[in-house]
Amino acid sequence: MKLYEILTIIAIVLGPILAVQAEKLLQRRREDKSRRLNIFKTLMATRGSSLSFAHVEALNRIDLEFSDDKKYQKVIAAWKEYFDNLGQKAQTDEQLTVWVARNEELLANLLYEMGQSLGYKFDKVLIKRNMYSPAGHERVERENELIRKGLLDVLKAETAIPMTIINDEEALKRQTELQEAMLKYYKKKSDGE
Repeated sequence: MKLYEILTIIAIVLGPILAVQAEKLLQRRREDKSRRLNIFKTLMATRGSSLSFAHVEALNRIDLEFSDDKKYQKVIAAWKEYFDNLGQKAQTDEQLTVWVARNEELLANLLYEMGQSLGYKFDKVLIKRNMYSPAGHERVERENELIRKGLLDVLKAETAIPMTIINDEEALKRQTELQEAMLKYYKKKSDGE
C-alpha cells in the first residue's frame, strides 16, 4: 500500500469524526454566546426595574457565564464593582440618594462592558437614559411597598387596623338577628339534626 492510499483511508475514517467534533465545538460556542446574550438582553430590558426577579436572576448568572474567558475580564470587573455597591447599606435618605445614583452609574458601566464584549456599540448615556418605565409601574410598586409595610406593622403589633364605630340601631338589630340565626343553626348541627 502506498502512502497516499494510507492517507486517503485515514482521511476517510477521521474526516467525519473531526467534522462532528468541530460541529460540537461550534455548537458549544454558539450556546455560550447565546447564554451571554440572554443575560445582556435581560439586563437591558429590566434596567428600569432592578428589583424584578428576571433582573436579579440575570445578575446572578454573570459569574457563571462570563468568568471563563479573558475577553470578559472587564465585564467581571464591572460586575464586582456593582455587586460590591449593591451590598452597601444606606442609613439616611441622603445616603440612599447617593447609593441609588451610584448603582445606576455602575449598572450602566456593567451593561456598557457587556455590550462591548458581545459586539454591541451602545454608549453609556443611551444605556442610562433610553429606557421606558411607565409611571404607573412606579406608582404600583410604591403602593405595594406601602401595603406590605402597613401589613407588617399590623402583624408586629406596631399599629392597629383603624376602625370606626357606627351607632346605628337598625344595623345593630340586623347583626343581632344574624348572630342568633347562626347560633340556632350551629346548635341544631351540633345536636345532630
